[in-house]
Amino acid sequence: MADLIFKDIKVGFIPDTEVEINNKKYLIHDVINGETIKVDASKKYPELKEVIKKSPYRIDYKIDECGGCQFMHITYDYEQKLKTDYINDLFKGMYFNKIELIPMESPYNYRNKSQMTFKLSKTKKVVCGLYEEFSHNIITANNNILQAKKTNLVINELNKILTKNKIRPYDEKKREGELRHVYIRYGFNTDELMLVLVTNGEILHGRNNIVTDLKKANLGITTIVQNYNSRNTSIVLGDKDKVLMGPGFIYEACGDFKFKISPLSFFQVNTAGMKILYETAIKMGNLKKTDTVIDAYCGVGTISIFLSKHVKHVYGVEINKNAINDAKINQKINNINNVSFVCDDATNYMTKLAKLREHVDVVVMDPPRDGSTKQFINAIKYLNPRRVIYISCNPQTLKRDLYLFFENDYVIKNMKAVDMFPRTIHSEMVTILEKDDELELLENLVKENQKNNTKKYKENKIKYIPKADIEMMREDKYEANGFKKDKKRKY
Repeated sequence: MADLIFKDIKVGFIPDTEVEINNKKYLIHDVINGETIKVDASKKYPELKEVIKKSPYRIDYKIDECGGCQFMHITYDYEQKLKTDYINDLFKGMYFNKIELIPMESPYNYRNKSQMTFKLSKTKKVVCGLYEEFSHNIITANNNILQAKKTNLVINELNKILTKNKIRPYDEKKREGELRHVYIRYGFNTDELMLVLVTNGEILHGRNNIVTDLKKANLGITTIVQNYNSRNTSIVLGDKDKVLMGPGFIYEACGDFKFKISPLSFFQVNTAGMKILYETAIKMGNLKKTDTVIDAYCGVGTISIFLSKHVKHVYGVEINKNAINDAKINQKINNINNVSFVCDDATNYMTKLAKLREHVDVVVMDPPRDGSTKQFINAIKYLNPRRVIYISCNPQTLKRDLYLFFENDYVIKNMKAVDMFPRTIHSEMVTILEKDDELELLENLVKENQKNNTKKYKENKIKYIPKADIEMMREDKYEANGFKKDKKRKY
């Protein structure tokens, strides 16, 4: 089939447009609203061939075919506009002020973490790359524009060394070969680099030669680790490590603090962005020196340690044992005495505290992309903290969870976004929630009048407020926040 032209295409937040060819609909990627495009319709999945009328926001750049950098073809200013509009539309009716997006100083080479998969090229050279979006096809990536520049240098040299030593990449279909992935962590503020070679089991032929060649290359690698992962899974790292060179970990500095990063540690991928995110959350949270704070989903303790300067005590909760061990080490490294780390499921921990009616002033939560749980948020109701600071890497699950907070009489006081992941569709959100003082006051009046509804108090100036009226007021609040009571709603 010949090429087809589509004029003045419509594009939303995601940079795709839907076209119809032979009564079938297809998505064409990397386009901008209002452009006129030429589509190659001869392929099984039609794709963009040429932009005939270009948007003023388009920039010339080779698109990463893995699909992970969705905004690489537009200016960074326009990307910020798209993200700001998307976030404000998403929370329209829930928050009535404009949500600000805090940009990064530079949208490139910001990632301190890289993980790639190996394969053999057509010329039998070892190369590594990224999985194509929604598939397990490996797209070679020699100079990823989002990764640290030093990481790209190491990867390119590593490919040559692995080819020289005739290392066999792992074949997923045949389940053969030794080397599965490379995983790199780089400390932007310490210039330390950890290289992790993920192998299909404990055997890696030529292991000593690889380490020797990497040392000779003088790439500034601080430590080299072999990680064993023989499971038939898409998870990159296994549970066991063997240190081949150096201490087996690196340090990174952020703000006034220093953090240990091990192969299995969770650490934000954007160090500069992490500092902006945490300082923004702390400033918005209006914390007090007398506050007792829970930091749920605390990871290696980064947020807890940032919080420690501003409050009386922090309890960091995390289910991952390795992360908690690193968190305790980070606490010692930074000489902090007002933080306690607990290895427990966040929901389980909060539920236990709620049953014990423990006193908590502020809850800070930074859950995974799937968001939090209904039980966790219900437990917050019983703990009754003055404020909740919700940090989210997924605005969609944040919105879902906010409805649960509304049910528990918490309202949004402030919202901001931080562009932690430039050139992609992702952003971090900071939301400040507080108890609705007006409803709480009215409910307390109901309780007081019910308790004292005797002849003596019938003449009191404070009139009895029926509980039904309180429920009606609560419903009005839900409506104002974009929530309609629906028994069929699933969370």
